[in-house]
Amino acid sequence: MRVGVGGAVDPLDAEASWGQARLALRFAVAGDPVEAVVDHDALGPVALLGAIPAGALSAQPDVRALHGLAGRDGGPLVLAALAAFCRTGSLRQAATELHLHHSSVAARLAHVEDALGWRLRDPQDRFRAQLALYAMRLADPP
Repeated sequence: MRVGVGGAVDPLDAEASWGQARLALRFAVAGDPVEAVVDHDALGPVALLGAIPAGALSAQPDVRALHGLAGRDGGPLVLAALAAFCRTGSLRQAATELHLHHSSVAARLAHVEDALGWRLRDPQDRFRAQLALYAMRLADPP
């Protein structure tokens, strides 16, 4: 299940909130209790990614690289670890969220770093990874 939440508006502006909810839904991840519900207002400027055509997002090299990772054995688990780490900023918190030992998450993140050349402890690379994950979600609606 996925849920998108629009902003509070006057009743006559309900259409605007509906549009926000639909956009927020594109960011939601089914099966992930932390990311299954997305509030448009909480997205902030990240919501602007929704204005980029899906084809342009799919063609972006980082998004293509994540698709490549997703298609490998264990790929969805690797992407789940990456998303949890980007969201929490902590290996141990990501492991707790995923109900895994931190060494399992570390191994999955090392796989991402090796495959994509990112250093996920570097805030800039972690931000880049988070943007690529968002772009991938927006490019491939469920």
